[in-house]
Amino acid sequence: MTVNEDHTLLHYGITGDGPLVILLHGLLMDGNSWVSNGLVDALRDDFTVVYPDLLAHGKSANIINAAFDQKSQADGIRRLIDSLGAKKAHVVGYSSGAWLAISLAKYHPEKLSSLVIGGWDVQNGLPEGPNGRLDFDAFFAFAQETAPALTTWVSTENKAPLRSTFEALAGYEGFKDAPQIADINIPKLFWAGEQDIYYQPLKDWSEKNRQAFISAQGDHVSAITELAPDTIARIHHFLKDAR
Repeated sequence: MTVNEDHTLLHYGITGDGPLVILLHGLLMDGNSWVSNGLVDALRDDFTVVYPDLLAHGKSANIINAAFDQKSQADGIRRLIDSLGAKKAHVVGYSSGAWLAISLAKYHPEKLSSLVIGGWDVQNGLPEGPNGRLDFDAFFAFAQETAPALTTWVSTENKAPLRSTFEALAGYEGFKDAPQIADINIPKLFWAGEQDIYYQPLKDWSEKNRQAFISAQGDHVSAITELAPDTIARIHHFLKDAR
């Protein structure tokens, strides 16, 4: 675990040996989701793999006085890298974890060895909802209906920080951040499930900007919870080449 500026603790798991890889999970998940989908096991023979519970999630769910804005969360991951004695890290982010990985590229690019972005629209951020830009209540109701296993842990107490996280995502300024992601001079890889609402915009952006892209199996949830062996292999190969 690492200490944030407000003296709270961000919990994480760690395994393996080698260059540092940090895995950033999506909304309603936790660090152990990377263990469950097999990516931690695939990487740990070649890398030191760290998988934190991000703010409002897992063992970091009830942190008080936390700041959820993009820069504050990026600062927290930068401090995690520093606390592990590393100068840089390969960072893999999915969904809201991809948003956070992009935040690192924006505020602390010197800390990145490579970047893997999954399940996020780099250009536009959150998708539209039935009444305009998707809001937290509509998102959470949809998650309860389509992926109830991801919502059963949410209580009235920890729903507020989840809402704060979501509102930070809603403030994503892709028109400013996307060009910076395209131009940052590190190895980059993008991926999304073919049934994911983010698939086509991320694929189109990647092709337009000549970025490597993986067309994975599944929708937004299953593409990460049931990470396909060939996707794991391609991410592993990319990270080994980026060392």
